[in-house]
Amino acid sequence: MRDTFKLIMIKGIVFDLDGTLVDSLSTTFDAFNYGILKLGGRKHTPEEIMRYFGTGEGEIFAQILGAEKAEAAYQACRDYTDEHLAQIPLHSGVGELLEKLKSTGIPIAIFTGRSWPTTEMILKYHRLLDRFITVVANDHVSSPKPSPEGLHLVLSRMKIEASQTLFVGDSPMDMIASQRAGSRGVAALWDLQAERQALEPHEPHHWAQHPLDVWEVCQMLRNSNVLHSESLS
Repeated sequence: MRDTFKLIMIKGIVFDLDGTLVDSLSTTFDAFNYGILKLGGRKHTPEEIMRYFGTGEGEIFAQILGAEKAEAAYQACRDYTDEHLAQIPLHSGVGELLEKLKSTGIPIAIFTGRSWPTTEMILKYHRLLDRFITVVANDHVSSPKPSPEGLHLVLSRMKIEASQTLFVGDSPMDMIASQRAGSRGVAALWDLQAERQALEPHEPHHWAQHPLDVWEVCQMLRNSNVLHSESLS
């Protein structure tokens, strides 16, 4: 954890989606393989698929199958996702965290490497689409994570400064994007695919073992501000 006692006023939180808000990776791997196999490719392991993460689904299919098959594979992937939404639950504790943030009026948003069509499916299924100030998906930007372009777009829509924002994500690309944008990175470790060793080199400002730890980070920073205000008075 870095510069904990620097005077910070958190005015918003941006979340990654997959592996952070939703437990989606197992179904995501199945959806990718469904599209790959349907277009004549071979089954890929989760590790092989994860090597392509950062770009959207369409771009990943283009890299695996070639551009001429990418659109059909992506459509098959979307169809599979739509039929298996019940297998993409919110991570335990996420609902409670979102309720706490709502009760205190802290605005929240999403910046995800997933494409907009499947992002919209998942958020609508959980009745969360209207909970966020804005949602920026991979196909809303020209440069994918770890570029900070999407995070900058989110912040412009939220009308807050990067330094006043927590960005919560489970991957190194999330932490790199957060650093490049100037926001405070919170490394989410509650997904089974999240690896602390992979995240440590990117020096997150905060670590969260459970979604409610994000709430504790907010409270800690708020209390730190109070203490600083008192010491300066």
